[in-house]
Amino acid sequence: KAAEQGDMFAQFNLGNIYYDDEGVEQDFKEAVKWYHKAAEQGEADAQNNLGIMYQQGEGVPADEATAYSWWNIAAANGDKAASGNKGLIAEDMTPEQITKAEELTKEMIKKNPKLLNKQ
Repeated sequence: KAAEQGDMFAQFNLGNIYYDDEGVEQDFKEAVKWYHKAAEQGEADAQNNLGIMYQQGEGVPADEATAYSWWNIAAANGDKAASGNKGLIAEDMTPEQITKAEELTKEMIKKNPKLLNKQ
């Protein structure tokens, strides 16, 4: 109920429940839905998890640029795992792909400044 009312931590936790099949059938699309709701409010762990899901193509089409962008945003919010993930994926990307991903990051933040959690 709290997740449906907009609580980002409840949304993140619900995403985890669907991802890890804790008491419900595993559903990556539902996990993405709830992680996205939390990530849109600046929840760095949800942003990191979205990066993983885009990188692995779980519940969404695999997309390295989008994975990089979510990790870039999560890293800006202080998520150390996201910073490491971004570095790892960057090793497999061309400079042009990284530039495109950086531009995507800027577009995402411009569209929704709440992605950056001002703690």
